Amino acid sequence: MKLTIRPTRELRKKRCMRISMLMTIALANVGVAEEQPSTGDTKYEAHLGAGPYIQSQPYRGADPKVLPSPVIFFDNRLFYVRWARVGMYFYGGENWGASVTAQPRPFGYRAKDSPALAGMAERQNSWEAGFAVAGRNDVGFAELTYFHDILDRSNGSLARLELGTSIASGRWLHVPSILVLWFSDSFNDYYYGVRPEESTAQRPAYSAEAGINFALQEFVMVPLSKDWFVSAEVRADYLASTITSSPIVDDRWMLSGMVSLLYRFTF
Repeated sequence: MKLTIRPTRELRKKRCMRISMLMTIALANVGVAEEQPSTGDTKYEAHLGAGPYIQSQPYRGADPKVLPSPVIFFDNRLFYVRWARVGMYFYGGENWGASVTAQPRPFGYRAKDSPALAGMAERQNSWEAGFAVAGRNDVGFAELTYFHDILDRSNGSLARLELGTSIASGRWLHVPSILVLWFSDSFNDYYYGVRPEESTAQRPAYSAEAGINFALQEFVMVPLSKDWFVSAEVRADYLASTITSSPIVDDRWMLSGMVSLLYRFTF
């Protein structure tokens, strides 16, 4: 994308609008890229970086997970990468798109993670794949996704609706959103259930059912220079009662967050 020389205020405004558009699309899981001109001068942007990902575990006595994580944001209207989620569009228009997509599911645990989990079989992390439909307008963005476990760990499914908007404030970009997430009985029972052979006097057998979680999310990004950025994301999930009723769960909230240093490439 070519920039013409403009007065300082207008140039800052244009850069802010470009960042806002890119982050609303590529960072807030919208799934639609900005329309690119069909000329030989077409350029794309990719943000690459890394940072620590922290996620609390709702299990009794379990410590939060801390994982080093690469961060990639890229969208060229054919393929996209957002955090660790990848996808490919198969239909869409200027302001909306439908895609096939896949992402990791870091929900596993080991018996040694907590005394309350002693004697439990390991629950493994997994990968899930499915479909996404997303769109945006002047007010904000929306995305509906459906995923299913493809490694046959939980053999479960989930559906997610996210609604959000982007707010530019000076050099800062804020992307708040709300989420509604449905998890199938197979998913919840794998990660939060207690099998009969795992039961004890203090930990009775338990079968979790399908349930709905609610979440609030905030993404913030600020430029350090022309191509360097710092980003942060925090999220709070309010867990369904079928999860919190499990004898191995003692927290109704699951919190997660990440701070990343990003570099923008143009090609």
